[in-house]
Amino acid sequence: MKAIILCEGPDDLWFIAYYLHKRAGWDTRNSSEGLWRNYKAKPLNSRQQVQYLRRGNDSVVVWSVGGKDSFSLVLSAIFKKFIQNYPFDPISSIVIVRDRDNDSIAEALREMQTWFPDGVELSNCRSTVWESETYGCRTTVNITPVLIPFNETGAIETLLIESIKEHGEEERAIVQEAGEYIRRLVSGGKSGLKYLSHQRLILKAKYSAVIAVTNPDHSTCLFQDMVMACPWEKSPYVREHFDVILSAISSDNTRADPL
Repeated sequence: MKAIILCEGPDDLWFIAYYLHKRAGWDTRNSSEGLWRNYKAKPLNSRQQVQYLRRGNDSVVVWSVGGKDSFSLVLSAIFKKFIQNYPFDPISSIVIVRDRDNDSIAEALREMQTWFPDGVELSNCRSTVWESETYGCRTTVNITPVLIPFNETGAIETLLIESIKEHGEEERAIVQEAGEYIRRLVSGGKSGLKYLSHQRLILKAKYSAVIAVTNPDHSTCLFQDMVMACPWEKSPYVREHFDVILSAISSDNTRADPL
């Protein structure tokens, strides 16, 4: 089975690749050699990155598109270059991982549906079959949107903060205090607004504040190193969201080891 996971930025790509490896044994590869014969996924510009992974007979490329406004551009390239030109060597599954930010699930899905031909109806965390015929070959591709978080607005940092709260009462108190600290900075005047000018930066600041207390040795690291400091793949809350991806890209429908 060949699959593509589209995500917004390099941090999302890194976390997804980390999760697939830790949770289900997917191995990263430096190139598509030995995986995809007739074509390979390549960034369309300098803001994009790709990472190949393999497990058994299944292969996947995680593709960071360079922001939510670039999903449609990459999807168009996938359909034109891969699916329509090589219907005999199809991609079986496309997963689109997108932060909700301040959108409702319904609003985000309506936007996603404009990226596809009329008649494609998408549902969060469920696969929709898209069918086409080229050169007499009929191809089907499963399209699976994964809008995170499921039950609140936010982004990947929201999941990680909620995961830390699972550890116990002390961690829940730290998350609450860190959030209040950032809110006071933002509402206090120019100093907060200078550095935390929009909601995305505020969320990142809350996450960094929580890590600064719960794991200070990694508080000055890059996002990737912060992720390595915690076994996120063991969190039920993180698994609830990211096991959807595992199911969508695995030919044997095996998600991962049980909790």
